[in-house]
Amino acid sequence: MPYVAQEDRKKLNPTIENVAIAIAKRVKSADTPAELSVFYKRAFMSIAETIYRLVSGKQVELKTDEQKLGGKIYELDREYNYDAAFNGELNYSITRIIQLTPREMVQRGISKQELRYWIYSQTVGALMRVQDEVKALATKANDPARDWVFDGLVGVFEDIKDEYKRRVNPDYELEQILKSGDCYDGPYHTTLREVRDDAGNVIGWHEIMPNRESPKNKDKTIS
Repeated sequence: MPYVAQEDRKKLNPTIENVAIAIAKRVKSADTPAELSVFYKRAFMSIAETIYRLVSGKQVELKTDEQKLGGKIYELDREYNYDAAFNGELNYSITRIIQLTPREMVQRGISKQELRYWIYSQTVGALMRVQDEVKALATKANDPARDWVFDGLVGVFEDIKDEYKRRVNPDYELEQILKSGDCYDGPYHTTLREVRDDAGNVIGWHEIMPNRESPKNKDKTIS
């Protein structure tokens, strides 16, 4: 979410960090680190519900780190003074949480790496299931005048999931393909091609749909 202004980030970051630390502590005390998804889901729902209640003019006691973050997101929403301004700030906040929490987990000895596939999949699962809980909250609230709030919340969590897939997963998959080889060997699948600088150094990789008729495409393709 890079288009959230730096001045907004400065206001949000301390509370975002507190939420990430709190989630990591809960994971540390859990029966299994896989409960990361459960703690994510609870935290995200608390933030989302706090935003809904504040936007609706309801009184909210901001006790937990998650509620305080929801409150700060709402404050920024009101500073911009247009409805649904909270969407961008929420996207930024959750995007940072799902990166900072695994970092905290490494520092606390819960995980050896900030990203493993189980961390990725549990994170995606939490982002998907929280959308269902927001929809359930909308049904329970039965507040047609605020349906747009729930639509925004669902849209934000869906977008975070898609951005996480686009920005993080391909790079992780590349690392694993280079390490262990690709698992796709059917007649149709994308392949990886080296990108080199003028000196011939590999500076990155392209994922391409190859021209199967060209023998040149077979030379430096990882399959």
